[in-house]
Amino acid sequence: MSAMSQPLFRLARLARRLGADASGNILMLMGFAILPLTFVVGMAVDYSRAEKLQTKLNAAADAAVLAAVDYSMMQQSDANAQAAAYAMFKSQVQGLSGLIIDLPSDYHLTYTPAGALNNGRTITVTYTAKSQNIFGGILGSPTLPITGSSKATAAVAPNINFYLMLDTSPSMLLPSTSAGLANIRAATSTSHLANGCDFACHNQNPHNDNIYVQNTSGQDIWLDKTGAAHAVSLVFANGDVCTANCGTSTRTEPRNAVIVGNITDVGSQYADGVWLTQNYSTLYSGGGTIDLRVNDETAAAQQLIPFAQNQAALNQVTYQIQMFGFGYGSPTALTSSMTNVNNLSASSVPDLLAMQPLWYKNNCITAINCINDEATSFQTMLGYMNTLMPNPGTGQSSTSPKEVLFLVTDGMDDEATPVSPLGSNGNNISGTRWVGGLAQSEINTCTAIKNRGIMIAVLYTQYLPDALTGDSWSQSYVANYVKNVQPALVSCASTASDGTPLVYTVTTDQNIASALQALFALAVEASHLLR
Repeated sequence: MSAMSQPLFRLARLARRLGADASGNILMLMGFAILPLTFVVGMAVDYSRAEKLQTKLNAAADAAVLAAVDYSMMQQSDANAQAAAYAMFKSQVQGLSGLIIDLPSDYHLTYTPAGALNNGRTITVTYTAKSQNIFGGILGSPTLPITGSSKATAAVAPNINFYLMLDTSPSMLLPSTSAGLANIRAATSTSHLANGCDFACHNQNPHNDNIYVQNTSGQDIWLDKTGAAHAVSLVFANGDVCTANCGTSTRTEPRNAVIVGNITDVGSQYADGVWLTQNYSTLYSGGGTIDLRVNDETAAAQQLIPFAQNQAALNQVTYQIQMFGFGYGSPTALTSSMTNVNNLSASSVPDLLAMQPLWYKNNCITAINCINDEATSFQTMLGYMNTLMPNPGTGQSSTSPKEVLFLVTDGMDDEATPVSPLGSNGNNISGTRWVGGLAQSEINTCTAIKNRGIMIAVLYTQYLPDALTGDSWSQSYVANYVKNVQPALVSCASTASDGTPLVYTVTTDQNIASALQALFALAVEASHLLR
């Protein structure tokens, strides 16, 4: 028989005895009434005391879990947090009248790490105790049991080193707006290349690739050694170009002819796609410039600096950034070292368009260094970064930061066939050239990076099939694999705590800078407390 049922049993037995006694009916009735009233009053008093103690103990448990997840404690070790929780609980319950509790035996704390990119913890405190009864003799039990629990989860943005990897390969020389794509295609649509070219190729010899930049009169544009533009009226047999009163091709020009130079003059050449996009209004009134994705990359990185500074101040942590560019060969450090964002400014970000190499012609960086147009090596870049980036710390201090690799890219892989396995994301052309989405071996390198605890976030500047329109080679070898570019990047990226991949996609006419800031904010979302 339980302790709580014994008083009721004795009360029923007493009632039967009184009912059997025929003498002293009035006294019997009074006695019969007093006993249950006393029992009820006693029970109410003791239960009320127990409930008040439970309320205080619940408050103590609340204070304990909150002590373990407040901002200052989130910067400390888990062991310190657990000790702080116990100290808070103990200080709250000591000296409570009528409480019977054996500490630390009756106190239990459960700790669970929480968060993905963020440092986090979940703390649960449970307790068991007893409330001492005043009417223990009547109730048949000296105490009433009390139990309770409280739980808190907190995540705080960690200190982070960001490796911002910016795609500077030739495929980023695509216009970033629909109008820009239409304008550059129309401007390069000539008898030499009927469909024009969507890319702002940066070549010393654009005519070798059938790229003719012409004015509205159909004259080719020549850039002299100073970069000044001239409309070509005649090309002499020796390659010299003339812009006025040019005479004949036998080089018997009149006295006032203007001879600009020829293709062998260092620093002079026919205008290429890059010049066209940045000087569009020179040929077409009111045209302004044609923005390229590489321009938007520069602006996005510049605008990220003050945003990151604000986030660091808001979260009271240290963010450091180093920027790299990648395409052909090993990545290039755009900033010399990992630097506190508070020591950076927009001027710390170089002009990525100005850094574009001037290729000798398509496929050839120089006249003797021809690479078959394999100018975007994810295999080299990912392997390089896996070696460069140290193992991440806890993020709890600036000397033990977490590590995050940010990729801003159109995801189009074009390189010498990487190591096996290749998978089906791209086209292994003739067994020597890989074009399309990341090869499986590169996704495996992403996995190796993630397995080290380094997060990978990807801003995908969508590669559009329209950019391949009119190019028969691309239609044959590349077009069918464009659809695989984004899924391959998703496989490379880390996932947020809700399981969604850390991949943002921006397409034509969308803002790269805003997307990069949103992705950054996701990676370092502010501290939060859930109850």
